[in-house]
Amino acid sequence: MAGISYCILLFGGLEAISEYQAAKAEETKIAAVVAEEDPGGASADDMVVKVAEEAQPADSATASDTAIPDETAKQSAEKKADLDARTDEAGDNPNRPDEIISDEIPDEVEPAGKGPSLPEQLTASGGIGDTLSVLGEEYGYNAGDENHASFKRGALTADLHPPTKRAYQIEYGYVGDVGGALNAISDMIPADSVQLDMGVGKDKVMISYRSEMLSQAIQEGDFVASFNVTKVGKDKLASYINISLGSFTRTKESVE
Repeated sequence: MAGISYCILLFGGLEAISEYQAAKAEETKIAAVVAEEDPGGASADDMVVKVAEEAQPADSATASDTAIPDETAKQSAEKKADLDARTDEAGDNPNRPDEIISDEIPDEVEPAGKGPSLPEQLTASGGIGDTLSVLGEEYGYNAGDENHASFKRGALTADLHPPTKRAYQIEYGYVGDVGGALNAISDMIPADSVQLDMGVGKDKVMISYRSEMLSQAIQEGDFVASFNVTKVGKDKLASYINISLGSFTRTKESVE
């Protein structure tokens, strides 16, 4: 029995020695592989420690590996503050590409098709382009109506442009010399009138004009002033002044 027990102990010791030798051989093999990958000359124990460290999970990195330096953190905060500020400014900026611009017309801009403000009276004494109220102030009571006004017992009449109530034709029963007729015409046409042409016939004088103010007032700037001429002895008598929109064709006739 003693012999059997000795054999069992001897067999167990040999088995333990064999396992120890196998473990040492495996450790030596691992160290050799690590040394081959890292030729820095680290010891086997160092290699084992290194292998263990590399086996740590990625999220176990030390705080020193992931910490942002103070300067970098400061710059990041400044950039974020600047970006937030730009975002706030963009909210109030009407020039953003995706912003819908209001189609309301600003108070200081004239609507399309509407000319600049004009005075009611364009002439010196009441005439073409003036409003009905101005004609009434200059010539008194209107025996006509809003479309065809009549003043001075019919001696002066005016046809009025319905939308604007401005005169587009004046007829004046003038009788006097030619110089007086020309002066009367000058007082009954807009102050900015420019003479374009003159036609003189045996019994009539026609003068064409252009006025920018009249164009703005009633959308037509060209007009003609005319009066009749009658020879009385050695004198010439002018009568019946007409001022109306349009133009004329010159004739070869002239007043003698």
